[in-house]
Amino acid sequence: MSSSVKETRWLPTSVPNLLKNRQSGSYYGRVKVAGKQKWRSLETTVLAVAKLRLRDFEDEVKGAVNRIAAVDSGQMTVGDAIAVYEDAVKADHRLKARSKEFRLRFIRLLDRTWPELRLADIRRVSESDCREWLRKLTANGSQFVPNGGKHRRLSASHTTVNGAIDCVRRLFEIGVEKGAIYRNPAADLEKARVRAKKLELPSRAQFTQLVAAVRTAGSRQSRDCGDLVEGLVYSGARIGEAALLRWRHVDFEKGLITIPGEKSATSHRTIPMIPALRQLLERLHAERKPKPEDSIFRVHEAQKALTSAAEKAGCHRMTHHDLRHFFATLCIESGVDIPTISRWLGHADGGALAMRTYGHLRQEHSVEAAKKVRI
Repeated sequence: MSSSVKETRWLPTSVPNLLKNRQSGSYYGRVKVAGKQKWRSLETTVLAVAKLRLRDFEDEVKGAVNRIAAVDSGQMTVGDAIAVYEDAVKADHRLKARSKEFRLRFIRLLDRTWPELRLADIRRVSESDCREWLRKLTANGSQFVPNGGKHRRLSASHTTVNGAIDCVRRLFEIGVEKGAIYRNPAADLEKARVRAKKLELPSRAQFTQLVAAVRTAGSRQSRDCGDLVEGLVYSGARIGEAALLRWRHVDFEKGLITIPGEKSATSHRTIPMIPALRQLLERLHAERKPKPEDSIFRVHEAQKALTSAAEKAGCHRMTHHDLRHFFATLCIESGVDIPTISRWLGHADGGALAMRTYGHLRQEHSVEAAKKVRI
């Protein structure tokens, strides 16, 4: 774009760094940083609003410049490290939005449970400070923390505690990398031992009753909920992955289905369709005559229907994720080995997680199978 065209496109205002787009009438901010211009739409055509948003834009740019200078010089607050961490998470294209949100929520947890940390000089935070924070975090409700002007009891699960520890460690590791500190004061924090969830899954007969109860509940979407429940059990997909499934992911000729990953951009996997899944998809395809980009499942959650149906079927309450566990259990009972099940589930650890979660089921199945052997 030539300078003359660019000049005629923008109308100057009486406020420095504030320009108006001649065609749209929208206001834009223009701030010069390190010899380069940064532009941002202020998303308004009202001058008074534009002035306020311009001020926020200028403060944000100046804050970023000061933070970069502080970090590069090794003199930084923990808040500077938090900003670096947040920027890195947001910019990581390998992570899906839900994974980014999961990691960033621990920053909000830190703000609630260690409110003075953000403004602290990173060099002044000691190992004992980190241990005292962890002691309060694991006090199981003995501490009150502010929550939007109110107070509530703090009671963190083991998984939350461990995620918070990982987050704190990473913040101080940034300080080490930038030369602000030479040792990570959170390096020796001891994680909580996470107890494996006791799986209380239905029998095959109860599952049949559960699906029937979902389908006949009388709601407008009861049949669609039943399709989703069966689809989760027959594929082992996570609920978020099921929402991403399109008909183009199904290859009836090869008997394969590609599960789009939701945890990261590279976590998709292609697995064989078990007979029950193929039958379900063939029925749905014949009924709907869908286009390749159409969603396979018309509903993306069925928790209320699932909870009600479990009660009718006489089994424990089930979540969407329990249906994934049920898929793995059915595979084990059918003789599928743990590493193969792990690949079908999309685990990237070679079967370690699946072994911890389902190893006892494999042993139980093995014992029952041994009873059938006759010499």
